[in-house]
Amino acid sequence: MKEKIGGYKSEVQQKNIAWFLPRPKLDRYKGGMPRYAEEWLLNLARDVLGKQDIKILSLFCGMAIQGIRVDIKPEVKPDFLCDAHEVSNVLIKHKFDVIIADPPYSNEESMELYGTGKINYKRWTSECEKLLVEGGLLIVYHKYVMPNPDPDKFVVAKRVFIGNRTYHLPRVAIYFKKKKVKEEKPESPIISDLRKQLAEAEEKEKVK
Repeated sequence: MKEKIGGYKSEVQQKNIAWFLPRPKLDRYKGGMPRYAEEWLLNLARDVLGKQDIKILSLFCGMAIQGIRVDIKPEVKPDFLCDAHEVSNVLIKHKFDVIIADPPYSNEESMELYGTGKINYKRWTSECEKLLVEGGLLIVYHKYVMPNPDPDKFVVAKRVFIGNRTYHLPRVAIYFKKKKVKEEKPESPIISDLRKQLAEAEEKEKVK
């Protein structure tokens, strides 16, 4: 049975938008986002969250300028120099509304472009989950449509497809929203009384 997606005006498809942005950025950092991408992605995050005052973590920051910047390369002068796979240990006292991540797209690229080790998607996104507030956003910027790192903890809130020049693959930024923990409702007094009566009845049966 085919999945019903309801047409291009459906709620499902409204999650998907596309931009065409100029390239390169003025810093010309290899592997960096197109011009305006960082600013626009974070402004969209503010719209999704419905608030302007947000605490931002920029992971694999490169030459990104917004939020607390984390990278493994000292030459980009990050606020915190550390491996993304261990970032929660470094920022243990911090919580963020938005984490924007621009990782290497493969282990080969990680080594060739940046001289860094293998990238473990599940591991570094799990680190991000630890640092996000409930309802916060993890924005993964990539050349692939990356999967939800943990469907038990995240839902897809938005996808942004970004083109920047002809004969060049677009990038995609996926907004994974951290689920809020459901609070258990307190048991009603009636149910509590019934449980108590049932327990007392069982005890009487045992005595007999």
